[in-house]
Amino acid sequence: MKRLMKRSLCLLTIAALICSFFCITAFAASDAPVITLDPQRPTYPEHSVAVYTVKAEGKNLQAFWYMSWEGSVYELSKASGSAQQPWEAYAGESYGPRKLDDKTFAYIFEGIGKELNGAYLWCSVEDGHNSVTSQQVQIFVGGEKSPPEITAFPTELNVEQDDLAEIRCVAKSVDGSQLSFTWYETDSGNIEDIRVVNRGTETNDTLVIDTKTTSSKYYICKVESANGGITYSSTVKVLVAAKSPLTGDPSSSEDSSDASTDPSSDTTIGADKEGSESGASSDGAGGENDRAEGGFPWWGILLIAVAAAGAGFGVTFFIMKKKG
Repeated sequence: MKRLMKRSLCLLTIAALICSFFCITAFAASDAPVITLDPQRPTYPEHSVAVYTVKAEGKNLQAFWYMSWEGSVYELSKASGSAQQPWEAYAGESYGPRKLDDKTFAYIFEGIGKELNGAYLWCSVEDGHNSVTSQQVQIFVGGEKSPPEITAFPTELNVEQDDLAEIRCVAKSVDGSQLSFTWYETDSGNIEDIRVVNRGTETNDTLVIDTKTTSSKYYICKVESANGGITYSSTVKVLVAAKSPLTGDPSSSEDSSDASTDPSSDTTIGADKEGSESGASSDGAGGENDRAEGGFPWWGILLIAVAAAGAGFGVTFFIMKKKG
């Protein structure tokens, strides 16, 4: 009997450990960080202060910066400040990462040299369990005036055919001068392949996307201040997918439309359209709705399993102690 109890105790302990592992993994995955603003592409004057910023959503976030320069990749967080890495000689008098707030991180070169022109910079944001990497942006050095600062720009946009889709580039100038915006598109996502968008839908800081046909393209915005400063935005991918089919019997819908011309009487199509638009606006929101409406979450079942395993462990221990 004691041998059976010991075996049962071992099995219950293993089950509890396995369930705990999957629960921790599930919670970690649900809180994975998300980048909301990639680094931008300003053209800085030589020896000026160059700032590259990343914004992300998540908890307990940390940022690690990297640079590709002259065929080598460097982790900038390991820079010593004593010019032990070759690029440090051109980074200025002071340089390093800065945490502006819990969700905003920057890397600052206080006196960037023209030798770093053409290098690529990116950031990895981590929360201790998961990580997400920003876009790689090219460093531009050689302008004569301080560039505008882009403070908000989307990272990705998913829409359906014939839906309204807009991209807005929010920027400000350092000296208050007037800003102008030029929009570009590219099939590859590379800044070297960009072409100017001339469809008449680009006005100031906003671009209206053509959603008549399915497509996958990338868009970039150039912001130029009246004093001559220039900043290229990060790249935003826009995916235009085929329209989701309406649910229900098409013949029934056709008969009802012939019988009545009152739009208010057709509640089914209105509901389907509203659901389609809300689902196309945000993949993240759609996922949350699925979890909310899909019944009891699977990780909740794991929690119950852990509790049951713990209870079984306690009962087994009590019985063995009593019989001993």
